[in-house]
Amino acid sequence: MRYFLLLTAPALLLGATQFNSLPPAPAPAKGTTPAALAAPGAVLPNAARATLLARAQLGKLWQHQPQSGTEDVLNGCYGYDGRRIEFVFTTVQADAKSPGRYLVAGKFRCYGDVTPFRGSVEVQQVQRLPTEQAAYAEADERLPTYCATGSFALQATSHRGLGGRFDGRLALDFTLSPSQRAVLASTSNPATRNGGLLFEGQWREDATAETAVPVLWKQGTAVTRQVLSRFEMGERSSYVNPKYARVGWKDLWENDEWWVEKSVARR
Repeated sequence: MRYFLLLTAPALLLGATQFNSLPPAPAPAKGTTPAALAAPGAVLPNAARATLLARAQLGKLWQHQPQSGTEDVLNGCYGYDGRRIEFVFTTVQADAKSPGRYLVAGKFRCYGDVTPFRGSVEVQQVQRLPTEQAAYAEADERLPTYCATGSFALQATSHRGLGGRFDGRLALDFTLSPSQRAVLASTSNPATRNGGLLFEGQWREDATAETAVPVLWKQGTAVTRQVLSRFEMGERSSYVNPKYARVGWKDLWENDEWWVEKSVARR
């Protein structure tokens, strides 16, 4: 998987395997749903979008694959001090009654605590990116590239750890493989901050809370320029600046599958 270091201008600054036993996914908080992320390019008509979503299996782009270990953990920033937050979507299931909507479950880690969540991710629009912003093929040719945008609503299902709920917008750039499955793409699209998968929104203690804390994460690493200056150090082999250890940034990828249930030895 390719990784992208996200540097944004604003100072911005989250599991179950069976859905039959889950209550309905949370709806976005009233009056707090942000506007969709704006991507360039032509918007696909509803029929074309539905056909593309049916074959592309976009949900697999944010679902954790066991063989990937820690490589596809989503990293980002919570709050105004750049506190690290990590997400793993362990289950993603397309909603048969609503094309483009996915029921999701997983876990996030913040302040060292691991908290399960459930919720929904909804793709509301798909655009074909203009040629100058599309992804490159190996032969230095531009590939047909799409940007899907929509919203998400995630609710913590445990009182341990951060708790609360996350609402916001998502955007992801992708190309299609020969088998017509979606593959994340590196682009120059401003909606995704140069490609890949981006979740951007806010955290609230509950659906009715007026106070919101900004949050941002994507595949690879998402950091903010004004919060985290000189985040990476080194030239040939970069590493995280030690000054950010106080907010949870030590090694970018550790061999620690923190979302896996630990077995308890019994006598």
